[in-house]
Amino acid sequence: MLRSEKVFVVPEWRARLREQGLDRIEALFTQTAGEVVASSGTSEVRRIILEKGGRPHILFLKKYWFRTAREIWKSALRGAFFGRPKVQKEFASLQRLQRLGINAATPLAWGVFRQARCLQRSFLITEGVPHPTPLDAYIRDGLAVLSAPENQRVRRRLIERLADFTRQMHGQHFVHHDYFWRNIILSGTDPETFFLIDAPKGRRWFPGMALRSRAKDLGTLDAPAPRFFRRTERLRFYLRYVNRARLTPADKKLIRQAMAVAATERERQLRRVGIPPALASRSAR
Repeated sequence: MLRSEKVFVVPEWRARLREQGLDRIEALFTQTAGEVVASSGTSEVRRIILEKGGRPHILFLKKYWFRTAREIWKSALRGAFFGRPKVQKEFASLQRLQRLGINAATPLAWGVFRQARCLQRSFLITEGVPHPTPLDAYIRDGLAVLSAPENQRVRRRLIERLADFTRQMHGQHFVHHDYFWRNIILSGTDPETFFLIDAPKGRRWFPGMALRSRAKDLGTLDAPAPRFFRRTERLRFYLRYVNRARLTPADKKLIRQAMAVAATERERQLRRVGIPPALASRSAR
């Protein structure tokens, strides 16, 4: 049967990844180095530390595969047969974010293996964010241990910086479309610098789709927020995001659409943040 393999590695990493067998599909899928940080029936994420240029680099190796014909069929138009595969789209999105001056994980390599033109396996390698803390863990755990005055100061700074970061991204007409807390990474222990990860759906919005695209990002970001932030704080975030002192009719329309998105995601995102279903209805005052 016809078999094909395609691998792309950024030039500055080709030699180092070749030394470790991280530029060949077969070797990658038997890779046991590092630590598994996430896995499912069709994917695995492995954390690997490599020396390069005299210092250690943390890499994340994502591997995807199909187990059944049904899984392949469901993804037929999303790279399994037609269109670009997920790993190639995420690689391109991360590169685009960086070109736009928006902090994102650095993509290093992607590859696919096909049999009879059908996608069987794929991978993506990215470089880890320095001193990473996912936003969900920071809000759930980091804020809780601060004294009351410090908590208020950090909460205000977090709202301001996250609003500025979101405005910067949308100001470039780029939408993430998986703008969940877990995909926003803080570098360090203070909310000063954010990085984006997991962006296969990221894109420049299409003409006429600005409102809907922005609403999706804002809604997914807000989904778990009522459990942790007061309504006044969420309003402060939005006003900072639009860089205005008061809401306009256009703002109210965008907020309504964002809240509709948030409502459909809230319970699932609260579970991801670690809030039991029984507590999901409680909100910050």
